[in-house]
Amino acid sequence: MTPVRLTNGQRELVALYHAPAAYAPEQRHAVLLCNPFGQEAIRAHRLYRVMADRLAAAGFAVLRFDYYGSGDSAGDDDAWDVEGSIGDAGVALDELLRRSHARHWSAAGLRLGASIALQTARLAAQPATNLLLIDPVLDGPAYLAALAAANLEALNRAYGPRWPVCAPLRRAMLPQADDEALGFALSADCRRQIARISAAWLLPLPAPRVSLLVPDVAATRQRLARAGVEGAAGVRVADSQAHIDWATDSAAATAIVPMHWINHLLDLLGQPTYA
Repeated sequence: MTPVRLTNGQRELVALYHAPAAYAPEQRHAVLLCNPFGQEAIRAHRLYRVMADRLAAAGFAVLRFDYYGSGDSAGDDDAWDVEGSIGDAGVALDELLRRSHARHWSAAGLRLGASIALQTARLAAQPATNLLLIDPVLDGPAYLAALAAANLEALNRAYGPRWPVCAPLRRAMLPQADDEALGFALSADCRRQIARISAAWLLPLPAPRVSLLVPDVAATRQRLARAGVEGAAGVRVADSQAHIDWATDSAAATAIVPMHWINHLLDLLGQPTYA
């Protein structure tokens, strides 16, 4: 694992490059891992670390990185947004391909990381081979509403009966209800960008194989059908077999690593799941 410093214009980014294990068969295939947003990224950190290690052990070059305004990269959290993160992911992909000399590349992302991976593949000069979208955001307004609800729930737990009755406290801690998501800023521009996300973002497909791991297959297929995506060649929808609420504290203190997700990615890449 090698620390890497990247720049996207004036945006300074931190990344970690996982070279293919020396004992593994050479795949000539690189995998970009795109983080979700805010607390979801914190809670998914161990998943991404284990995923990167397992992929490298199977012979794949892997890069995981922090967007500007998140993690160890430069920038305050109020500078984070979807469009900027897509640009950051493009820079990360270029570095991954430069270091690995890979002939092929794929990407994986959880929640908003899935949206970022999708758009990064669409903009990339070299076409992606596979995309794994784990519990992707397919309804931006619903996602924003869920973040707001989780944020209010956390504040209610923190301040107890004072929160609903003490207006000065609410004004001091949360002047604008939509400007914060579990301790992370959400600018107006960022909210507008997220609100535009929908299942239609999948079209046109930016990779020959796009696999969605979702907690509710039937509901997802209905949503994809309404967007004209269901039945499109190359789209696969599978049961994630895990109902994890990434936007609440129920996931905060656990080492969440659904190994079947990693095995699913290895299968998608054409590798045995015991790698």
